[in-house]
Amino acid sequence: MVHSIPFAKMSGLGNDFIIIDNRDRILEEKEIPLLARKLLTPRMSLGGDELMLIERPRSGGDYTMRTINPDGTEVKMCGNASRCVARYAFTHGIAGRSQVIETLGGLVEAYVDEHEVRVGLTITAGPVLNIQLEVEGRNLTLHSVEISGAPHAVVFMEKAFEASKELIHRLGSAIRHHPYFPEGTNVNFIEVADRKTIYQRTFERGVEGETLACGTGATASGVISGTLGLVDSPVTVRVLGGTLSVIFERSSQKVSRPFLGGGARFVAEGTLHPEAWQW
Repeated sequence: MVHSIPFAKMSGLGNDFIIIDNRDRILEEKEIPLLARKLLTPRMSLGGDELMLIERPRSGGDYTMRTINPDGTEVKMCGNASRCVARYAFTHGIAGRSQVIETLGGLVEAYVDEHEVRVGLTITAGPVLNIQLEVEGRNLTLHSVEISGAPHAVVFMEKAFEASKELIHRLGSAIRHHPYFPEGTNVNFIEVADRKTIYQRTFERGVEGETLACGTGATASGVISGTLGLVDSPVTVRVLGGTLSVIFERSSQKVSRPFLGGGARFVAEGTLHPEAWQW
């Protein structure tokens, strides 16, 4: 492996990411899973929710974005990460304000302005409504939808923001590993405050715990709530890390063309020392 790695640390409302420009293949493919597991470990290394790699385009986009979880697995994409990566790419001259990002979940349109970054996501499967499951000895009604390849379960919960972290983790983990979802799923616990506001807590697959924000999760919550006729576009999704916006089109009880918007900020840029991953 190289002796040092240039990086940026960015935050999308508390979802934090390590971003590495890998267009010149400074990382060896076989070493990427181990590198992610090491670098993303809090207190032992830089820490973060996901490792994001920018690589050369393969099918007509401005660049390719790869998303690596803390357990070393690669997933199709991450909504908040795509907003951070889009701002990084604009800031470093990789792409303009209007971008097309290639991901394993498909092409993602991104728009960078002075105050927020917006990305156009895709409903790649579902939604499936009113799924009845027994979880932790209780009967729960869930809804599921896949956003740009990222699977999400949505559970309505009264006073979701006031629920204990222990409850979110316990129920989230149980649903994430439920046999109904053989490949696992992200889990969003939401409360619809009014037709323009959703409160959301998220247990993320791969992270295996609660995160402060989840972009595809916010989009999933907006899509499910819109499909059920509970909210109107645009809807504000309040997460522990701040506020996201979800815009969608709705006709004949069908929701389409979701866009996710919110802040994306730099935390640090520099060079990772070999001791960041050699432990």
